[in-house]
Amino acid sequence: MRLVDSVEILDVLDQEDIKYYSDVKNHMLYVDRRKSDLARVALAKRGFVIEYPKITKHSDLNEAYDEFIKQQKEKEVNGKVWEHPAFLQLVKLVVGGLVIIVLILAVVRPMLRQLLLGDKDE
Repeated sequence: MRLVDSVEILDVLDQEDIKYYSDVKNHMLYVDRRKSDLARVALAKRGFVIEYPKITKHSDLNEAYDEFIKQQKEKEVNGKVWEHPAFLQLVKLVVGGLVIIVLILAVVRPMLRQLLLGDKDE
């Protein structure tokens, strides 16, 4: 990577107001994890696509953005199960079903037994 590219990356991070730490000895830039996606999008807008440790400089903005979108989709498909968007909805459905089953077994069933059988037990 050329010095000009490095300066351009720093300019992009400064313009987007993304805090970073530069390690000059190891030629590394560190960005907070919470802002890393924002930094990747900002850099992709300028033509830099970073797939650590590989950095690609694209001359065409559309090509860089397509590469970035491809990486994001691949990350969603190959990611962990609990990182998928539908996982939380599935968990909510399962927990709701369990609550309904417990409610039926704990409240409705004894109430129906009492209504149908009456006081025959006594």
